[in-house]
Amino acid sequence: MKTYVLLFTLAFSAASYADGISLPERLAAVRAELLESKPVASYDFRKFQSNYPSPLLLSSSLLPQTKKYPLSALRQLYQNSLTCKGPWPYSPLVTQPVVFTRAICNKTILPPGWFIRSGYIHPGGGSYAIRYLAKHPDKAAELSKFLHINERPLASATSLLGRLQRMSSDEKKILISGSQYFISNGDLWVRNGNKYNIYNQSTWLKVLEQHGLHLKRFNRKDFCLVQNGNICWREENKSHLTYYLLISLLVSNALVLVGWGIYRFRIRRRDMQERMLVLQILTHELRTPIASLSMTVEGFRRHFDILPEALYDEFRRLTDDSRRLRQLAEASKDYLQANQQQLSTQEVESLNEWLTYLAEEYDVTLHLSEDRSVHVNIYWLTTCLNNLLSNAHKYGVAPITLTSSYNDGKLKIIVQDQGPLTAKDWSRLRKPFVTEKGLGLGLTIVESMINRMGGTLKLSGPPTTFILEIPCESNSATG
Repeated sequence: MKTYVLLFTLAFSAASYADGISLPERLAAVRAELLESKPVASYDFRKFQSNYPSPLLLSSSLLPQTKKYPLSALRQLYQNSLTCKGPWPYSPLVTQPVVFTRAICNKTILPPGWFIRSGYIHPGGGSYAIRYLAKHPDKAAELSKFLHINERPLASATSLLGRLQRMSSDEKKILISGSQYFISNGDLWVRNGNKYNIYNQSTWLKVLEQHGLHLKRFNRKDFCLVQNGNICWREENKSHLTYYLLISLLVSNALVLVGWGIYRFRIRRRDMQERMLVLQILTHELRTPIASLSMTVEGFRRHFDILPEALYDEFRRLTDDSRRLRQLAEASKDYLQANQQQLSTQEVESLNEWLTYLAEEYDVTLHLSEDRSVHVNIYWLTTCLNNLLSNAHKYGVAPITLTSSYNDGKLKIIVQDQGPLTAKDWSRLRKPFVTEKGLGLGLTIVESMINRMGGTLKLSGPPTTFILEIPCESNSATG
């Protein structure tokens, strides 16, 4: 924020320099021209202070003055005013209020000088004079000058009293402080020595326009180069430098944002490429021990007849794991292709037989269409279907159904259970490493591989329904 303020300040300074006249010099010229003009009114500041003491001007004087007096003494004095009986408070801070209360109770006549000595304002708010006149209305002419300005009848807007009555609380404070300039009800007050000259709006606007200035009421939230009273002075920027500066700032910010976005994209892309390279290296290095393991298993297979019968189950698991590792290495080779081509496909002679074999491990009801031969990537499609069926079995609600259909060269497989998931849950479930009862990473792999096979995966529900659709014509996918 400080940077922007500095830039704006430089802009205004540059504009002033371009015109050859500084802002203080313009203000001095405006002041001189205004003082030569005829004001609509002029008031002596010294007489003003004498006729309208500050306590009789401030709006706060109409409120209870509890901060100036002991609270306990005020309470006692209030009770005394109701009964007109003692004992009276003895605190010296309430001497004048006690004198006034006893005078009201005893109907004693107070001299005009007492209202000056008392400080004008009653502890309960408002002037002593307004309370005294309630008991002695015949003293109105004599005590009217001791009334708060807002306790007096509303005067003409062109009189001093009328102007004071129509001022805001802040404007009264600025006037009491003797500020050089302030604005009230459209009139500009300019102090000249011990006098205040008042100029109407048409007069001061004309002078300001001639000198390329304008004013607005000061707001603490706004940036102001020069402040007087409640006025913030500003220059008219004829050089359009500020406008060009704002445009350049907006353009530079936009360029920074675009550059930052490109930089982040390149960083992420480089990270992905580095991770892909590591996976490719690992997959390549795994092929050697996998090949060695396969040769070892083949050696055991040739001598299967001489193996002890107790090792048959272990040998079968070793054979299955070796075969699975070999398939995984070959499938990973396709997945880690740098050009991200579609995965290679193999022929499945009987789709229904293959789906029945996959579903044997799970309690699934099958609804299969007419059997046919299809071309798909057997390993990754098997992995995807196993993942969907496993999730439905572990985290879904029975019964589970698997439905297959074939249309326009595409194989459509639907895995459904009675769970509560809906399409709105898909964006959350598909995020890597963000799990919902164990669904996260598996579904991420499923969606990725189906996309690589040129297909789509959708979620709808309830009930929870995963819809897998992939092309399966022999000429629709290339290795």
